[in-house]
Amino acid sequence: MRAEKVIYSLLSSKAAITNLVGTRIYPAPAPQDAALPCITYSHVSTVALQPTVLSVGDKLVRTLIDVAPIAKTYAEQKNLVEQIRLALEFEHGTIAGVDVTSIVRGSVGPDTRDDDLQMYTQSIEFVVTLVET
Repeated sequence: MRAEKVIYSLLSSKAAITNLVGTRIYPAPAPQDAALPCITYSHVSTVALQPTVLSVGDKLVRTLIDVAPIAKTYAEQKNLVEQIRLALEFEHGTIAGVDVTSIVRGSVGPDTRDDDLQMYTQSIEFVVTLVET
């Protein structure tokens, strides 16, 4: 839950994001009645790493988080993808009370369109390396 807290904190504190989605940043899946655009995030996996120097009892972990903007138009989706990247990529330090070593972008999924729901989305994976205490 630490990495998710970090991602939520960064996304919800960046004006470039909140100007586009307001407070509509949800753990996946988004509520069925959520207004668009919105952003979802979800935990994919966590792996413990071999630490080089940490305090006794601490461990370094790498967590993969999937972030997905959901938008009404393709252009809106692409703008959100870029704003999410700018908000998260290369962040580090103490974020939401968590010691974050790094956040880097992983894979970016394909563009997805749902004609029935009239929405566009694309997943972006972020690798969050942090210290668990």
